[in-house]
Amino acid sequence: MSLIDIGKVNRMFEDAVRAQDPDRLASLYTGTAMALPPDGPIVRGQDGIRQLWSTVMKDMGLRDVTLKTVDLDVDGDTACEVGHATLSLEPPGGQRATANVKYVVVWQRSAGRWRLHRDIWNAEPA
Repeated sequence: MSLIDIGKVNRMFEDAVRAQDPDRLASLYTGTAMALPPDGPIVRGQDGIRQLWSTVMKDMGLRDVTLKTVDLDVDGDTACEVGHATLSLEPPGGQRATANVKYVVVWQRSAGRWRLHRDIWNAEPA
């Protein structure tokens, strides 16, 4: 895995958010993936992750995301990415806002392609 491989999947993630497509987002994760959203429980599997992103898009108004890899370590079929993301939010009945977050993704090669296996993020300090 290289930074180019990560970049390709990250662009697919960004495109899926812009398309408001939680099914496409979930397909980027392994079948046994876990997401650890801020202030929430661990979300398990593609179905749970699909529901998580659907809720984030609907309730928080996530409209766009830009991902930037800061560090990448690769060991065989596993990789760990540290990055920053900028989120564009437009919550129902609320004001447009931008949020900056930091994240760690553990990647796993599954069925010949790299997928998100563990995904955790939280807000950057203001």
